[in-house]
Amino acid sequence: GYCCFNDVVIALRQARRTGRLRRVAILDTDAHHGDGTRDLVAADPDVLHVCVCDSDSESADGTKLDVGAPDPGSLDVSPDQAYLALVRQTFPARADRFRPDLIVWYFGFDTHQGDYGDLGLTLAAYLGIADVMLETAGRVCGEKLLVVLGGGSRTDLATRLVPPIIAKLARLADRPLTGIG
Repeated sequence: GYCCFNDVVIALRQARRTGRLRRVAILDTDAHHGDGTRDLVAADPDVLHVCVCDSDSESADGTKLDVGAPDPGSLDVSPDQAYLALVRQTFPARADRFRPDLIVWYFGFDTHQGDYGDLGLTLAAYLGIADVMLETAGRVCGEKLLVVLGGGSRTDLATRLVPPIIAKLARLADRPLTGIG
């Protein structure tokens, strides 16, 4: 990948070393394939990695899945609706079956209209994905959800997009987590 250190995999390995978790489900919504993460977890059956990117493939054991992101120029619905529908169709059911101890959302906003990975998305799509992640984490792993900020090159977009996502996720801050440390 683009980064020198893979924060998601470092966090996963540290949590495992301390005995805090074993199984992790990752949803990667960065515009580009999470190949660095995938390379580091490819042989790990205790990591579900779902990457919404530019290709379609699935590992033999079903724990590594690439889902082709919708092309904004060929849609009958808005890019937000198509992308959110794709996330809803792929991630929650897999996470339900996988039963992770923790869910990680690798949130790349380079998919926003006007950023370099432009898939035509707006804040509405990211808020919808946050809802999906909160609902899924609440159902399968006691609301244990880690959100890692990924790709995005425009600080003006970060300033507009990140605070509302934090506000939505902050509803978890008032409740203690159980089952970790």
